[in-house]
Amino acid sequence: MKRRVLTQREVDVEPFRVWNAYVNLLAMESYLDLAPVQRPAHLVFWYEHEVQNGGHMQFFENRSAQHLPETVEALGLLGASCQQQVLTDAIGMYDSGARAKCATIEQFCAAALEGEFSVVDTRFHSCSQSLQECLEAYLRKHQESFVVIK
Repeated sequence: MKRRVLTQREVDVEPFRVWNAYVNLLAMESYLDLAPVQRPAHLVFWYEHEVQNGGHMQFFENRSAQHLPETVEALGLLGASCQQQVLTDAIGMYDSGARAKCATIEQFCAAALEGEFSVVDTRFHSCSQSLQECLEAYLRKHQESFVVIK
């Protein structure tokens, strides 16, 4: 199992290092290289990252259809039922239309301006519990699976 290692001294001086190590693991490791307990956090992290930076359109463009059922399941596992329903609805919207992958930034910007996913983007941002809160709770519950403190 891939994990990040910190010293107790590092954590005592700068407790935020545990979170930073967790995020580093989620961001830098491949889904297939992660243990089953780590994969849900990885999927939720990347869903959060993509939607916060460019909405569901960016999520679908960058992540394609990779691990969509697993991402929906991961959201539920991390207690993000609001976002789970939003993603389920967004997948339905995505699947309902034939579309070509945007090959250029200009194509992406033009498609984004059409606002196809603006309704689900708005719903995502109105969920009462943030995905960061869900990821933080998951880290507290499974810290030893992500960060080793020696």
